[in-house]
Amino acid sequence: MSQKHEWMVILPDNTGALEKRMAVRQQHLSNIKPDAETGFWVLGGAMLEDVPKEGSPLKITGSVMMAVASTKEEVLEKIKKDIYHDEGVWDMDKVTDLCHVERFSFANGSGQVQIFPFKSAIRSAL
Repeated sequence: MSQKHEWMVILPDNTGALEKRMAVRQQHLSNIKPDAETGFWVLGGAMLEDVPKEGSPLKITGSVMMAVASTKEEVLEKIKKDIYHDEGVWDMDKVTDLCHVERFSFANGSGQVQIFPFKSAIRSAL
């Protein structure tokens, strides 16, 4: 088995895709849940244009996801099977950020890099 890495994926929405996104959102969440439970998807959510303001609708501009996989191709294969891909929510021509991630933190105050497991980060439940 090859070594697994974390991959950050930024998926901009096509212009005017909000209605399509909301129409298939529950199916999207249901379909990715098994892969989230196995640890393939470890983070995901909507990208917003700005910090939400109380009483205003969210200004969704796309999705951001983090996967744990051996290769970029493995991640792309999962993305291409997603309902947001099939329904034209995501603008696949603008998916430019699919990169291997090495996370570290200087927050421990020691001035040294601290590597931490992704599961220690905050994420929303499906």
